[in-house]
Amino acid sequence: MNYYIGVDAGGTKTSASSYDDKENSLSEVKNGPGNISVNQTDALNNIYKSIDDILKIEKEHNLKGIAMGIAGLPNDKKEEFISLFNKKYNVPIIIESDYMMAFKSTFKKNNGILVIAGTGVVMFGSYDEQTVKLGGWGHLLGDEGSGYDIVIRTIKHAIDLFEEKNTQAEVITELITAIGCDDFEGLKRYIYANEKSEIAKFAPLIVEKAKKGDPFVVSIINEVVDILYSKIKLISKKLGLEKMTEFSAMGGVLSPDSFVLELLLLKINSDHSYLKYIPSGNPSAAAVAMINNSIKEKSRYAVGLMSGTSLDGIDTVLCRVYGYDLKTIIDVVDFETYDYEKESLNKIEKIVSGVKVLLSDISELNVALGYEYAKAVKNICEKNNVDTGNLYFIASHGQTVFHEATGNKNIRRSTMQLGEPSIIAYETGAKVISNFRAKDMAAFGEGAPLVPKSELILYQDGYDKILLNIGGISNMTYLPNDGNQNNMSGFDTGPGNMMINEAVNYFYNKDYDNQGKIASEGKLVKPLLDELMSHWFISKKPPKSTGRDEFGKEYTLSLIKKYSEEKPEDIIKTMTVFTASSIAKHVKEIIQSNKNVDRLIVGGGGTYNLTLLKCIKQNLSDTKIEVLTQDEIGYSSDAKEAIAFVVLGNQTIHQRPGNIPNVTGAHKEVILGSITYPN
Repeated sequence: MNYYIGVDAGGTKTSASSYDDKENSLSEVKNGPGNISVNQTDALNNIYKSIDDILKIEKEHNLKGIAMGIAGLPNDKKEEFISLFNKKYNVPIIIESDYMMAFKSTFKKNNGILVIAGTGVVMFGSYDEQTVKLGGWGHLLGDEGSGYDIVIRTIKHAIDLFEEKNTQAEVITELITAIGCDDFEGLKRYIYANEKSEIAKFAPLIVEKAKKGDPFVVSIINEVVDILYSKIKLISKKLGLEKMTEFSAMGGVLSPDSFVLELLLLKINSDHSYLKYIPSGNPSAAAVAMINNSIKEKSRYAVGLMSGTSLDGIDTVLCRVYGYDLKTIIDVVDFETYDYEKESLNKIEKIVSGVKVLLSDISELNVALGYEYAKAVKNICEKNNVDTGNLYFIASHGQTVFHEATGNKNIRRSTMQLGEPSIIAYETGAKVISNFRAKDMAAFGEGAPLVPKSELILYQDGYDKILLNIGGISNMTYLPNDGNQNNMSGFDTGPGNMMINEAVNYFYNKDYDNQGKIASEGKLVKPLLDELMSHWFISKKPPKSTGRDEFGKEYTLSLIKKYSEEKPEDIIKTMTVFTASSIAKHVKEIIQSNKNVDRLIVGGGGTYNLTLLKCIKQNLSDTKIEVLTQDEIGYSSDAKEAIAFVVLGNQTIHQRPGNIPNVTGAHKEVILGSITYPN
């Protein structure tokens, strides 16, 4: 789960709160004063402690950023402090004045007047893009109408009363007792010795006395209300209010149940002004919108291209991307799957089928796919009014036509993806990152699966889970709840849709089994299932990866021929059960080693095969694991792999590793891919 931290560092205390994406409050802590202008060292320590306390509480979740409202921070020091906090926490940092944080949390439409009366008083108003600020002098001069002012004003009036009539006001007797001194002299010494924030703490005692009807104190509170009201009138005049505008108040003096606020609202309402009172928001709650808006402003557009072994088109995702490593933030703008041109698709199918082809065929297809990928980028960018030349990068996986991960005496380990990046770069005017698998293989890895790195970055939700992608090939990632990549595992489990699609195409001349309806009408052919489950790859220990060379058209047709006496729907049913059984076998093996696994999250085209999903659930019914689809947890099943390559491309751009050695078998982490520049 993502969360945000909002900090309200004021003159009397520092509050830090965490929020989820929908601004729901998760946790809150409070520490000492955070006004930088009073005592910078103490204020910073209190702010740091508040943030660190929240980090401990939310340690299993993913922090997206910190927004702070800091009292007493000069504008010319803001960037310095942003850099200071960014260095410590390595997330987006936003620093505003405490009153601006409060304003943004209260007025969503950015029009309104906010009065904050605590130790000091500050008023801020915005109307039709014009802004006015009054007050904020509390720690220098003492704002009229503030908590500090109420205490000092009361003492001054009490001194006048004492000197004129030799009478001590009852409120002063209570104040002297509360402070712990003996007389006016002791009171004076207390005022000299303490900060305004300490003195202001006694304002509620005075206000409560007024609420009970003490005429001496009521007159003082009415003075304060008149002062606050006159300033509200002034700010309204400066803003040129001409229609009903929202007004809100907060702070110790103007808390929701405050007698001062009650009297102030009576005065405003009796004046028939343009002001409509609304409750104030929690200042730190503005963190969510502020952080997301900042990320949106600073993030950059990128496109991910993925064309998998199922050959069902070019998955194209347009994203906004910000940050890197575990602090990567991806916002999906749009997703489309574009069909291959028929001629290109025929050539791909010919090459991956294993028949001999001319080198010129491969070279020509490489160029043709480059143009098709460039067209896909142009289409999705045009649809969303994005100039391709302004893209941060394009991450193109390319079309795999050969992948031999293990090697033997007769053949070297190698991989080949087609789709010429130079053409994509030239046609779009953007940097292109491609050839992702080769570097991992150079480091003695299998070059697959690479998606687990993106899953580690994107799926930090506190669950102990397995992420399954069912494309042409099925692959899974075990992602522990601690997010430690050294405890992760990931590998291909065998075929996903590949053999099912080949059989459906052979018998029915269709591309796939829509919702698994054909399989749902068939019966299991037990000898065929036994033969499929005995395939050497199913029992191979990870790391492992596979492709069409093992489970493609040639292998599928050989089995169809061998079991030619069986009904087509029975063969398709058995191949569907085989995919589910091979997946379940590997899930159970992970569960044996990691007893806390509680979720299997399924993505990819296979999620639309309802019979396949049902078979997976049946195979896992003897476990406690919950089976969910990507869509059920708020992610796109279709876009997952294209998004993964945006994440990996972003890692490359930042010169950060994109593989996980204990997943691919590589000797070390490496930066993946090659960068092709447009000029």
